[in-house]
Amino acid sequence: MIRIICTILLFFLSQESYSQLIDSISFTGLTITKEDYLRDIISCKENSEFQREIFEDDIFLLRNLNLFFEVDGEIKTTDSISYNLVFRIREANYLYPIVSVSGFKDQLKLQVGANHINFLGRAQSIGALYQYYDRHSFSIFHTAKRHSNRRTGHDFALAKYSTIEPLYFSDSIVGDTVSAFNFDNYSVSAGAHYWLGRYTNVGLGASYMYEDYQQRDDAFDFIGTSNFSFHKHQFRTHIESNKVEHLFERQDGWKARVYGEWIHTYTAGPAPSFLKLQLSGSYYRLVGKRGNLASSVRFGTSTNAESPFAPFVLDGFLNVRGIGNRVERGTAELIVNTEYRHTFLVHKFVTLQGATFFDYGALRTAGKSFATFFDGDQPNLFLGAGLRFNLNILYKTCIRIDYSVNPFDPSVQGITFGFGQFF
Repeated sequence: MIRIICTILLFFLSQESYSQLIDSISFTGLTITKEDYLRDIISCKENSEFQREIFEDDIFLLRNLNLFFEVDGEIKTTDSISYNLVFRIREANYLYPIVSVSGFKDQLKLQVGANHINFLGRAQSIGALYQYYDRHSFSIFHTAKRHSNRRTGHDFALAKYSTIEPLYFSDSIVGDTVSAFNFDNYSVSAGAHYWLGRYTNVGLGASYMYEDYQQRDDAFDFIGTSNFSFHKHQFRTHIESNKVEHLFERQDGWKARVYGEWIHTYTAGPAPSFLKLQLSGSYYRLVGKRGNLASSVRFGTSTNAESPFAPFVLDGFLNVRGIGNRVERGTAELIVNTEYRHTFLVHKFVTLQGATFFDYGALRTAGKSFATFFDGDQPNLFLGAGLRFNLNILYKTCIRIDYSVNPFDPSVQGITFGFGQFF
């Protein structure tokens, strides 16, 4: 009996002595990112047991941060039981100007600002932005995707958003009418999130908003006055997973998000309080050595109040390229975007991609049933093609030019341009 026990003990001791341990972990190529931050968020630790799948997942995690031009790993060993792990990183330029010009037909959207996407070397983002879209807007923001504890993150924003907003009215006497308003939204927002795993997090947030409307025309006498304002607060929550691997101009993987919010209007007026729910998902797949298939689907619904202040909108800048400027509002949405991108030229300074795509959007008319998704003489479907100029000297800088047309009515068409991939 004693011999059997000794044999078992010797077996386990021998297994422990021959376990494959991580002797050292090193990072090369770091210039701004703090090494201690990367050591905190990866799972491989010195003097712990080496597992190749965990090492490969750490490489994926660093690519998923969406900070670096390149991330690769190397395993070195001097004997059969100890390993030296090397993460090779090519850092990007993190402080860069935001200069975004986009438009179609007679509409122009201009954004100018600055953003540091690796603030303090810890994958935090801080920036300020000016926007002209009919009128002048600004925002300042700070976000931390993942704190050093690997479990939490936060976001904060202060903004003034101003546009000329079309509101759509339905009246038994004058029929369907659109009226333009000067719209101002002042908001302060804060939120926090908790990582359930390496790629999934849940979050809570709140904001305070003050909205002001001033009618620019006399198309419709809404409530007996041309000016009105609201005080609002918002509570929001989300759960999202992101397993997208960023390989410079191409992406591989998927992401999904469930988002809910409650906006309460506590000033008497025509804008009702409402609940809103959005489900969205994106899928990216590498095709050969130069192709990239990308697809995105979003479904949203809200309290179905009959009001011109419906929360969903069809807009050529936001969801359906070529459709026009905030052409329709509703209380539910279905948006589908699919795009194939192909890299034609890789140069020292620029990588050129061509793209073909289709965009589809449908809304539920405020106060009506989901059947109104399919009302209308023609679907909001647009087919198109475009070019992507990816600047290799700046990270995530892509100049996009697209032409799209509605095949059911070729007279509805447009050229849109902007910075960054559409989705």
